[in-house]
Amino acid sequence: TDTVDVKATATVELQTLDSTVGEVIQGDALLRMPSINRSAITFFALQPLTAPSRGVYSLTAGQDLGGSVAGGRADQNMFTIDGINVSDLTAGTNFYSAAASDYNGPNPMIPAPAESIDEFRLATDNLNATYHQTPGGQINLITKQGGNAIYGSAYYYLQNNVLNANRWDYNRARIARPALHDNRRGGSLGGAIVKNKTFFYVNYEGRDFPQTTAVTRLVPTASLRQGILSFRDASGVVRTYNVLNYDPRGLGLNPLVQAFWSKFPQGNDPGLGDGLNTTGFLSPVNTSVDSNFGVARLDQIFSEKYRLSASYRYAKQFAYGSSQVDIAGFGRGDTPGVAVPAQRNDVQPRTWSIQFTATPTSRLVNDITVGDARSFWADRRDTPRPQVAGTNGALDVAASFLDQGLDETSGNARTRAWDNHDYQLRDNLSWAKGKHLLQFGGGEQYIPVFHQRDDKIVGTQYTALVYNLNAATSVSIPAADRPPTCGGSVTANCLASSAVSEWNNLYAGALGIVDSGGVIVTRDSSLNPLPPDTPIRTYVHWNNVDLYFNDNWRIAKSLTITLGVNYSIQTPPAGDKSSQAVPVVEGTNQELTPQMVFSSRAAAAEQGQVWNPVIQWLVVGSPGAPKRIYRTAWDDLGPHVAASWNPSFGSGMPGRIFGNGKTVFRAGYGLVFDRINGATNAFFPMLNVAFAQTLTCAGPRVNGTCQAGSDPTNAFRIGVDGSTVPLSPQLPANHFVPSQGNSETNSYALDPNLRPGYAHEVNFSVQRAIGNWVMETGYVGHFGRNLLQSVDLNSVPYFFKDPASGQTLAQAYDAVATYLRAGGSAASIPAQPWFEDQLHGAAVCTTSCTAGVAAAQGSSFTQGQLNALFNVINTQRPAGPITNFQVSSLWFRTNGGVSNYNAGFVTVHHNFSNGLNVQATYTLSKSLDEHGYNQEAESLLSNGYFPKLDYSPSAFDHLHVFNMNFYYELPFGPGKHWVGPRLLGQLIGGWYLGGIFSAQSGAPLTVVESGNAWGGAPQVESVNAGAIEIVPLSSSSGVHSGVSGSSGVGSTGNPATGGSGLNLFSNPAAVLADFRPILLSEDTRNGLNVLRGLSHWNVDLSLGKKTRITERVSGVFTADFINALNHVEFVDPTLSLQTPSNFGVLTTQFGTPRAIQLGFRIEF
Repeated sequence: TDTVDVKATATVELQTLDSTVGEVIQGDALLRMPSINRSAITFFALQPLTAPSRGVYSLTAGQDLGGSVAGGRADQNMFTIDGINVSDLTAGTNFYSAAASDYNGPNPMIPAPAESIDEFRLATDNLNATYHQTPGGQINLITKQGGNAIYGSAYYYLQNNVLNANRWDYNRARIARPALHDNRRGGSLGGAIVKNKTFFYVNYEGRDFPQTTAVTRLVPTASLRQGILSFRDASGVVRTYNVLNYDPRGLGLNPLVQAFWSKFPQGNDPGLGDGLNTTGFLSPVNTSVDSNFGVARLDQIFSEKYRLSASYRYAKQFAYGSSQVDIAGFGRGDTPGVAVPAQRNDVQPRTWSIQFTATPTSRLVNDITVGDARSFWADRRDTPRPQVAGTNGALDVAASFLDQGLDETSGNARTRAWDNHDYQLRDNLSWAKGKHLLQFGGGEQYIPVFHQRDDKIVGTQYTALVYNLNAATSVSIPAADRPPTCGGSVTANCLASSAVSEWNNLYAGALGIVDSGGVIVTRDSSLNPLPPDTPIRTYVHWNNVDLYFNDNWRIAKSLTITLGVNYSIQTPPAGDKSSQAVPVVEGTNQELTPQMVFSSRAAAAEQGQVWNPVIQWLVVGSPGAPKRIYRTAWDDLGPHVAASWNPSFGSGMPGRIFGNGKTVFRAGYGLVFDRINGATNAFFPMLNVAFAQTLTCAGPRVNGTCQAGSDPTNAFRIGVDGSTVPLSPQLPANHFVPSQGNSETNSYALDPNLRPGYAHEVNFSVQRAIGNWVMETGYVGHFGRNLLQSVDLNSVPYFFKDPASGQTLAQAYDAVATYLRAGGSAASIPAQPWFEDQLHGAAVCTTSCTAGVAAAQGSSFTQGQLNALFNVINTQRPAGPITNFQVSSLWFRTNGGVSNYNAGFVTVHHNFSNGLNVQATYTLSKSLDEHGYNQEAESLLSNGYFPKLDYSPSAFDHLHVFNMNFYYELPFGPGKHWVGPRLLGQLIGGWYLGGIFSAQSGAPLTVVESGNAWGGAPQVESVNAGAIEIVPLSSSSGVHSGVSGSSGVGSTGNPATGGSGLNLFSNPAAVLADFRPILLSEDTRNGLNVLRGLSHWNVDLSLGKKTRITERVSGVFTADFINALNHVEFVDPTLSLQTPSNFGVLTTQFGTPRAIQLGFRIEF
């Protein structure tokens, strides 16, 4: 006979114990649903209150926007397998192993193939006190186990480029479908070693997946390679300018830069870049995956009262990544024009657990679990090296507007390794006493970590020397060295104010002007200097302890009250080889805290005074230094309360509405605390002045000095003026006090008062069962407080008052910026008292200090580059710098973040009957926070003095999310409604159809002014400063075709010049006009996330047939159709005031084209 036996599909029952919102899916149901990766975690994103994970959702490193559960940050989800915590301790999302994993979104640190999982249980909100608390979702997985009967499987799945559709962007660029061969094979076996006593289960799964991924890089156009810059003037005419004609030294295009650019391939995607100086290069790149996974489980039943289970999981994965790609042939053996991956990920996680269960009486159960979750990953990249002859360092040319042939910016070239154990012990006791179910327990984790890296996260700070050729922070391009700015009567042969920054950076890059250069030097734990190119290393360990008590009190047959409390302790990282040092005030050894620095400096700045002590770094545990890098919080006590009412109304109207025991009303409250992840405990503390000093030169000059504010007349040019620049010296081991002049680029630290953030969780819901259907609707609130966030102690105090005039820096800045943006010239600008008084006598002053600053730093005003301007002020202010001038960026992780999440949800379940199982969920939610990034991110608040600036819709906020999955056995064949003759029954029987439909409204979007309009950080990335919306939008967002752009806005999408013709807006120029730059003296809120991107929907299907071969052996054929309708969607576009030419232009496909995966299984 041909039947489909799904013995363990999802069954939903009324929840009458507490108010936990969650879902349980049994193992076989996972196998019958469409899933290209065959991972149990695929179904994570289908649950209510969970942010979608499909497609491209990434802000920056570590920032998985999908997988946030009920308003908690995505790095706060917790995964367990067989009773032990298998959460990723590094980033919380398994981000660093993502290239080698089988699911795009938060993951456990070890794979969880659906074949190996017996049960998938997700709790999304208001967990009771028995759960090891984090303010995210809790995903509990249980490995399959053996029984008296032998059972197992052998399977093979295949997808390839012959079956799959091509990408939309490949078709547009006339790139054929790249070769792809995804081969997944495996087998499982379970049974008894000793009948009724000893059981085993094993599963192996391997995957060979040669594949490619689409990558795009910005390359110079043919004219830029010749030193010719091209820009549209106010009349829309493209004007060309040879940099030689604007070079005060008369040298023109730098020969090293010319040789560097000559190696780049020609562009093939004109929809990227500005279309005049920069264009896109689209290419497939090898991102092949090779993985092997195995699990073994052993169960021993000693008696009815005592049993033991043990399991071991091991995985070995290798994958090429696309974060670092060579398109210029700079790598050994690489070919120019052929994209080659330079990123290699090696991942080898493993776990073991032993669980002993004792049931001495029918009312008493005790579970003791011990185990270890070891996470090892190595992310290897090509170290930056000189790309051309004539320099002793790698060149990084105009990186804000161009890629580098072989990626080397923003950490793309960093090599890192991580190795941690997570030794665990848990004890859980359940005691049924009268009307109470009492639960006690707790656990401890001991976590030793080794971490190694060759970078300091941002920019081009590596243990290899890199020169930045641009005008980003330390080089000033005067107005005389560029065409006039358009405005007023000047409309021809001029630069739009939005193009000034691009001119400055491309001009400086073409001339070979070095803005800065630097290299990291390292020390060992004994402070001995290490040889060049030696990575930074740390060995640390910490402990997590939690205790709980929970009482389910059935007051009446229909009413249950749950009372509980959870207590947790998280110790700071420590170790004899920890490479930890903290900043203190020299002389007093007073520890720096953001609260102390900001309050002291703000009080002084409001009076026109300066608070600026000299800072020294002390090694943790040394004389005068703290013993730990932060203090342990001893008061993380979280109460939990819930009520569940299951009334029986009997007859009458209430009975017809609510049924007889068919409705449950539930409500609850809980206080939960964040988990401090390895990124906070291990990454950032090691990147300090003592153990990872950056030898740097900011603003190198021809005369051999380093001073911010150099210009084309005196700035050092690579190759022309020499092959190297003078770098700051390495500090002595007994006195870590960087000299003035920003002799150190950046240093990281943790607030000594750092503690876990917390969240108040509340919910109310109603469940109603009608036949085989169960519906639940409810409300969930998640209110995060004192959350971890990052600030720069050198944030610009733009409220600094000039005591003579009473004018603030913000008022002076806005006046100059408004004048220049309107087309005014620096020479005729009205004098501003702040600049006249504070800079009087400085070298930058000309006819007036205001005119001098405006001429030298015009783009800093017009383009919202407050940090670049303030760097010059700190350098040249005769009375001395206003903020610390030893280190450019003083990054601190601290507390204080706020988030507010409110959601309504509806879930509908049809329990398996008549061959049908259905689950549908809808979530209506709103999430707001202050820059609510995961802990792994180094990104900072817009300005440390004003955290409320960034309060806006969360990056993962989707107003509407709908998911539905179904499984249906077709009613044909033996045992079904239509049987038919035997032969016909063999053909038509055993068929089933599974499907997933998902839809979500658009993610938040920002029209970006710049990365530091609020002065958040000189070096480290701040949250993007959003331009201010001044009128309601002139055009709704969507996929608009035939949009050629106008007035230079959205013009790279013009079909006549090779663009896609697709834009987020029907009239991008009108939308751009709806926004204005930030005014520091007036605006009190960042313009973050005021727009919404494209909505998305997708259909996946799985068609299968099960055929019985013998009485105990069956064959199952499956065909999975991912994006079954080949529905083309697009990644949200770039929206920036500074690059209007590609404003709203759609160029890249979101998600994947249709993929077909064929599979065959033998089940017995």
